[in-house]
Amino acid sequence: MSNELNTEIPQNDASVPFYAKRFVAGISATQAVEVAQELSSRGIASTLDLLGENIKEAAEVEVCAAAYIDLLEQMHNCGLPPYISIKLTMLGLDLSPQLCREKLNTVLAAADSVHGRVAFDMEGSDYTERTISLYEESAKLYKSPEIVLQAYLHRTVSDVQRVIAANGRLRLCKGAYKEPRQHALQKMKDIRRNYLELLEPLLEQADRVCIATHDDAIIEAAEKFIKGLKVGKDRYEFQMLYGLREKSWERIAKKGHNMTVYVPYGTSWQAYFARRLAERKENVFFILKNLVRS
Repeated sequence: MSNELNTEIPQNDASVPFYAKRFVAGISATQAVEVAQELSSRGIASTLDLLGENIKEAAEVEVCAAAYIDLLEQMHNCGLPPYISIKLTMLGLDLSPQLCREKLNTVLAAADSVHGRVAFDMEGSDYTERTISLYEESAKLYKSPEIVLQAYLHRTVSDVQRVIAANGRLRLCKGAYKEPRQHALQKMKDIRRNYLELLEPLLEQADRVCIATHDDAIIEAAEKFIKGLKVGKDRYEFQMLYGLREKSWERIAKKGHNMTVYVPYGTSWQAYFARRLAERKENVFFILKNLVRS
């Protein structure tokens, strides 16, 4: 890759503060790759994510696209399976569909060249249709795309069929954004039930399903589905977030399942960190405990 373009996105924050380091690997791609190498030595794969969203300047879009390509190359050069997670608003979705499409194509072409994977992270519901449409287009041209679907959205039951008809490669999560009642289920018991109702047919029909959850009830049900349906190891994997439930990563990997950890990095860590705190009260207690000790 050309050295003329700086692939670090300029921000005011020079580093990740100690209280956020549980969830964020560092500010640079090099730090994220080092974490991925350590995980790989334990039999655990990684998908790396450059933090940020809603870029409004074309020049920054160019930097993001270059950073994604550089990240794929770094993973490949280190002998890691190249697997990244991207946000389309970092590739210009808020600016121009055509600009986003052009930059996305450069990233996917680079991923295909190193036999990599590129997950289209799902953002707020305002972006759901545009994200799925670009994924459907991309799946016709490239081998690397997969997409994230959120079990709490009412529309996901129909979106699943679109993904299966495209290339059938997706990550199923509960959903991380606060959405109104008209768009999303609000109660956790309903979200969990919908997740499982979506998961079983996906394991039967999809090409590859990434089961993204920290929920023991879902993990146990997924294992039963996998065993009962005799799903091959190449057609599924479990996924969890960096900094959460590390013992579970080890346990799942030791059982013979593919285990992948979502490893974020970058200077735009604040919004991601806030979502992690909002998701689980245990995360807040962890941070407060470490603040008191410092």
